[in-house]
Amino acid sequence: MINDKKKLLEQLEALKLFPNNNLVKQLRKQIKTKLKQLDIKKSKPEISISEKHAIANANRSAKVKRTWNYVKQIQKNFPNLTIKEIRSQLKVRAQGQKTSIPDAIWQNPSP
Repeated sequence: MINDKKKLLEQLEALKLFPNNNLVKQLRKQIKTKLKQLDIKKSKPEISISEKHAIANANRSAKVKRTWNYVKQIQKNFPNLTIKEIRSQLKVRAQGQKTSIPDAIWQNPSP
């Protein structure tokens, strides 16, 4: 990362030899943006593995809660179907196939 920054600074200095035309301006702008990106990466604190796991688990939990709520709302419209059957039909519908539950219910399951 330090070598990259040194190289970019050297390239920026080398551009001073050329006349200030549009191409040189564009190259200078690109080099400056790359330098900013390197500074942002450097200043960004690293997240530990346990924090990454905690974030991933929270995201996974939120998705499962949303899916569970969705399936429970569909079951209110179809009380004769079990949760397992509704979840299997949800998977089939996600694959783009037809199910016994109408599309109107899948789009708005609230009774």
